[in-house]
Amino acid sequence: MLLCLTASHRTHDFAALEQLSGDAGTALVDALLAADGVAGSIVLSTCNRFEVYLDVAPHTLSSIQRLRGPLTLLRGEEAARHLFGVTAGLESVVIGEPEITGQVRRALNRAESHGTATPRLQRIFSDALATRRLVRERTGLGAARPSLIRLALDLASHRITDWAEQKVLLVGTGRYATSCLEALRDRGVQAISVWSPSGRGAGFGARHGLHQVSGHAVAATASAADLIVCCTTSPELVVGPALFQGQCPVTAHAAAQCPVGGPHSGHRRRVVVDLGLPRNVDPQVVDQPGVELLDLEAIKLHAPLHHLAVADDAEAIVRQAAAAHAEDADSVGPAVAALRSHVGDALEAELTRVRRRYDPETAEKAEAALRHFAGVLLHGPSVRARELAGSGRRDEFLDGLSAVFGIERPA
Repeated sequence: MLLCLTASHRTHDFAALEQLSGDAGTALVDALLAADGVAGSIVLSTCNRFEVYLDVAPHTLSSIQRLRGPLTLLRGEEAARHLFGVTAGLESVVIGEPEITGQVRRALNRAESHGTATPRLQRIFSDALATRRLVRERTGLGAARPSLIRLALDLASHRITDWAEQKVLLVGTGRYATSCLEALRDRGVQAISVWSPSGRGAGFGARHGLHQVSGHAVAATASAADLIVCCTTSPELVVGPALFQGQCPVTAHAAAQCPVGGPHSGHRRRVVVDLGLPRNVDPQVVDQPGVELLDLEAIKLHAPLHHLAVADDAEAIVRQAAAAHAEDADSVGPAVAALRSHVGDALEAELTRVRRRYDPETAEKAEAALRHFAGVLLHGPSVRARELAGSGRRDEFLDGLSAVFGIERPA
């Protein structure tokens, strides 16, 4: 049985999400995995949601109900439909934002590397990612690259008129920092410095052509900045009032407080964007003269209404794809696995031929293309199999496999 335990910006406040992104969420996941009958799990934790997807035996449902804490419980097709909607960007603060696709893919990869992703969970996450591509191709949703950082920069525009003249301090060097950097450069920002509280700023700065700051220089750079964008995964507050008073922040990676840095600039107007969960910025920074804070709660209040017709079309695609994961469709699982194995064997044989015939670089590109094509090719029959099983036509699919591919009925 597929279960989803979820808390998001739509159902919980950001204080609750902040707790779940830390020790409370870790303890909850540990308790769930210890329950009898839990075969596997995938955890999806982002800046506006915390979700646990479980593959469980039916008798485990009552135990999960007792352990779920503040999370909402979804099961079967409803859980699948939720995951597909999340992956398509329909559940995001900014509808269609692209970052969620990478977050879902990384959640699957982490679970696979830790050995907690069962075949059922792998299949549904793979289908969700394939459906995201289908939604974008058919509706265009997500093609315009909306995102939290782009919305935050829109909101900051009432204070910033000439982006090319702005000095920006980017705090963080993770994957989302790259998206933030792209959004800033799209607006014409050139003077961007990067600070990594964890000490990884030098590598990030070198890769992206940024000025990297650390130690005493952090306070001076922050004092001169018109905009500070925070997107670290640090569990600590890394930006606070002291930074605007010319002092270096004290974190687990800084042993002592730095002396006063640049000149006090209390009369300057500047914007601080906090995209962290847990939050990166102490809310008390707004007590400093001229400082405006745009955190996740403030950004959510200004999230634009999405185009209803496009969203309706996307939701229809999501519903149809998720229907293939109804519980009464599980009986075709072994047959679908046999089809995937059949195609996989043919693929590996072709890849062996390609590797013998072409140079390594060409072979690598060909392999990536062929594996992508095989995934696309298998997606349709996989969905169709579960649709037929859900409508009582399982035997038609099994007979078709036997007639076309010579795949016998699974025992």
